[in-house]
Amino acid sequence: MKQWEDFLGSIASEIGSEAMEKWAKPLKVIHFDAGNLYLEAHDSFHLNWFEQHLRPQVRLLLRNNNQRPIKVHISLANAPPPTEKKTWKPVLNLTSDALKASCRFDSYFPGKTNEVHFSLLKAALEKLSYNPIYLQGPEGVGKSHLLMASTFFLNSQNKRCLYVKAGTLTHHIVTAIRSSSMQKLRDHYRKHDVLLIDNIDELADRSATQEELFHTFNALHIAGKQIILAGRKLPSEMEGIEPRLTSRFEWGLLLPFHPLAAPERQQWFSKICEQKKLVLSQEVSSFVLEHLPSIPSLVGALDIFALHKNNICLESAKKWTLPLLEAWEKRLLIPEKIIQATAEHFEIGSSDILGRSQNQECSLPRQIAMYLCRELLKMPYVKIAKTFSRDHSTVMTSIKSIEKKIGEPGSAELSYLHAIKSKLIP
Repeated sequence: MKQWEDFLGSIASEIGSEAMEKWAKPLKVIHFDAGNLYLEAHDSFHLNWFEQHLRPQVRLLLRNNNQRPIKVHISLANAPPPTEKKTWKPVLNLTSDALKASCRFDSYFPGKTNEVHFSLLKAALEKLSYNPIYLQGPEGVGKSHLLMASTFFLNSQNKRCLYVKAGTLTHHIVTAIRSSSMQKLRDHYRKHDVLLIDNIDELADRSATQEELFHTFNALHIAGKQIILAGRKLPSEMEGIEPRLTSRFEWGLLLPFHPLAAPERQQWFSKICEQKKLVLSQEVSSFVLEHLPSIPSLVGALDIFALHKNNICLESAKKWTLPLLEAWEKRLLIPEKIIQATAEHFEIGSSDILGRSQNQECSLPRQIAMYLCRELLKMPYVKIAKTFSRDHSTVMTSIKSIEKKIGEPGSAELSYLHAIKSKLIP
């Protein structure tokens, strides 16, 4: 194998001719597949010598024709077959998502836009006469704030509440499947008086999670226990979620929330500044309101300003809010960002995903990136095909392959998707 021979030649002067003849050259090349080299040592001393003297140089110098690192795997000649290892099972840790202490009803500003539905929510929680309660609205209207506030209120009424994001619910279910702990999960979720799930839209195409949620929903509903959900879309407009679930989301009270009108954002901003005892100039206030479009980013800016009290000029405001602006821009997804995030997760280059290689190292990330473009951006198959320089049928086959895999118990692809999406959508 030429790359191995070239590598040995490059280190010959460093390790010396004696070590080269006694230890390096006797290493036997068993197999090579572009990214992986399999070697065989004649005994344990030989193997230990390799790990101590050659492994560091291998990591630095051994490259394939594309200048990508080659991973070296080494084994012992005539080694007995390995004894069967016990299968590792992940530990199921059923912790709820953290609540922000500041997210209470008295700190939520509904404005005239959301005043009626805000009042309806509080009234519904007093009597718990609607089940489920579904909060709908785009990002930045305060759905998470209201779910957390509902949790605090119901806890004060001696209700046992479980607040989780959809991603956490999926993680719990996948871990329970892998650890054979489904009954433990079911007992935990169903023992609470109130189940609150945030970002319910993110269950799209997660068939195992949807299946378990369907049965948990039914069990809680029959037992007269409260369910409160929040999502960006109306149940009837959700894609990738089974109709038998979305129809149940509509059984109770549906409360749409909308972005505040410009004058209301100004009122809210002034109210928060007053609470934090901040005095901002008109130019600083105008800059922040114009350039930070979401309520969470505005709150972040005011938290930063509160650390500096009233010594805040326009230049300082621009400097301190730059990370918030950059974070917001990262949320504006485009296919290139999805491809880059996927490549980074699998430790390959974007060019590998967009290239022609059909090995597993590149093909799986490529399929996942195509799937995310379809799921997150709702891109037509034809447009995805153009982005990836593939034909329409290849894209459809790739996306359907991922859809099938994420529906399987203990799906590794589902974990990959969750990790990549957490980078794309903080």
